[in-house]
This record gives sequence, structure tokens and C-alpha cells, in this order.
Amino acid sequence: MVHDAMKEQARRTRLRSKYVFLNEHDEPIEIETLRKNAWSKGLKNANIEYWPVIQTRHTFATMMISSGENLGWVQKMIGHTTLKMIMDKYFSYVPNMTHNDGSKFMEEYSKTSEKRGPNAGLGL
Repeated sequence: MVHDAMKEQARRTRLRSKYVFLNEHDEPIEIETLRKNAWSKGLKNANIEYWPVIQTRHTFATMMISSGENLGWVQKMIGHTTLKMIMDKYFSYVPNMTHNDGSKFMEEYSKTSEKRGPNAGLGL
């Protein structure tokens, strides 16, 4: 349902603007107007406790990162110029960072060492 609505909205605005949601003058909707006229009312009608619109950005980032999406792609999608903010704010959501003992590296290293021989990569 949401996917279909977004496709329909894109069909209406594509080629007229790089933005998906436009006002009656084909300009991007002001965030305050969106918050007052759509966001707050929509949450209330859905019987959902209010939270700031910006929270959707954080939700998007955490969902993408925790599912293993490329950090550089997430960085671009949410508009950061560097990965620093992503790493500072969302590092705990990066998957496979729970070993803390080098075991993941050793697992991968063992695979490549087996292919090259017992002393490969050790300088022996």
C-alpha cells in the first residue's frame, strides 16, 4: 500500500522536481507545514503517540545499517558528507561487530591460507 502510494506520488512529481512531495506551486513542502497539516494529524488519526518527523530519518538509518546495507550508501541517503557521523551515531547498529576477539578475521584468514599453503602470508 505504501509502495503504491509512493509510486503514484513520484509519477505526479517526477520530471518537475527532484523532490517527491510538492506544494500547489510545485515547490518542496515546508517541513513546518508538513508537520502541522499531515504528520501530527496522521499520527493522531492512527492513534500513535507523537514523535518528531526527524525520528523517521534515524529509524531509516538504523534499519538500513542493522540489515547490513553499505554504510556509504546510507551516508548519502541521509545527507551526510562523510562517514564520521554515521560511525559516531550508528556504530552500535553495524552487524557482525560482536566478536571482539579477532575470530572473524582468523576465520577468513584461515580460508585464504588453506588455498595458498600452510606458511602463506606469514613471511616464512
